[in-house]
Amino acid sequence: MRSTVEVVDNIDESIEYIDTVHGDSKGWITKAEISKLKDFRQWHYRVEDLLKQDFNKEDVYISMSTFYKPMRRIETIKELTNNFIDLDTYKTGFTKTQILMNLEENYFNKLIPRPNLIIDSGRGLALIWNIEKVPHMALPLWKAVQEYLYSQLKEFGADRKALDATRILRVAGSINSKSGTRVTILERYDYKYTLREIQSEFLPDLNEDRQKRKGRPKKLVYIHRERSLYQGRILDLVKLCELRNYDVKGQRETILFLYRYYLCYFYEDEKKALEDVLELNMEFIQPLSEKEVINATGSAEKVFKAKDKQYKYKNETLIDLLEISEYEQTHMKIIISKEEYKRRDNERNKKNYQERLKAQGKLSEKEKISQRRNQIKDLLAEGLKRKEICENLKISIKTYKRDIQFIKKQGK
Repeated sequence: MRSTVEVVDNIDESIEYIDTVHGDSKGWITKAEISKLKDFRQWHYRVEDLLKQDFNKEDVYISMSTFYKPMRRIETIKELTNNFIDLDTYKTGFTKTQILMNLEENYFNKLIPRPNLIIDSGRGLALIWNIEKVPHMALPLWKAVQEYLYSQLKEFGADRKALDATRILRVAGSINSKSGTRVTILERYDYKYTLREIQSEFLPDLNEDRQKRKGRPKKLVYIHRERSLYQGRILDLVKLCELRNYDVKGQRETILFLYRYYLCYFYEDEKKALEDVLELNMEFIQPLSEKEVINATGSAEKVFKAKDKQYKYKNETLIDLLEISEYEQTHMKIIISKEEYKRRDNERNKKNYQERLKAQGKLSEKEKISQRRNQIKDLLAEGLKRKEICENLKISIKTYKRDIQFIKKQGK
């Protein structure tokens, strides 16, 4: 049962804010600061250490997601903990009060879920929905929810550049230097959503059953599928670098170009995409210069801005371009050959078959043979002869001889 809206009046709003957003988070959380000289700096903390930091200063932010290592990039996401929308209300011509009254009357629990936190961020508002934590595999669904919330709230100044899962938002209790005011919690709603709950209530077209229907998928479903593809390829490119110990000379430009290309489409934020590309480049054993990276990958951003899909490569093309071996493909999620796909499909079918047998209380052929050979060993130990064992187990002499050969080899 959902609790009622709670108006917050707490001196130490930073602690309450962080506890609401990341109370039981297990991964690294990014804290960032922007100085008066526009110098951007960031650090990474576990939640217990983040709570000890000083937020009584200007322009302090934290990430809405957590990361499995101290690095704020899409492929290092550990937990998706919140959905959020940043409203630049000063661009709308309406006051914050007018917008909140409109949202309360016409949107909350009608077109969108009620936010868990409504934050006065200085010149705007931030709406945050606290969700049961999900791993990075749920990123396409999480992103679909973000897009939906944006589509409903764009008339109130929703910032399209603030939709990605690595985004940082201002911390309640800190100071917005642009407005000269403190970031404050206006309302808190004590309830934790699940992604599936939001999807079911507000984005029903993403239901798996509907996706399987014949005919051309709706635009929302198509974008959801395409985003899943981009996410998988982003993760695969980084995995390839890891498998090669970041020694990728000869293919650095191609990897960075593809990485930037897919990030642009996934983030829809060219600046953030370039930041991540430059960061990945610095992990290479022999990195390119910043100028070389920008020049080598610049066309990826141009294609994205033009909404041109000319680099929509097939897996076979990517495998050839990057010379991905059969072994490396076994560690990939998306960039795999037809042969690797068939191998995985056979493994899944085999596993499903074994699980069905187990559920029915039956044995697989392999388990039957293993059991029979153990019985032969036990009967031999009891002193039974070959003929007696064959009669006892109802097997042929040929099967007995084959099992005995196997038992002898195993005993060596």
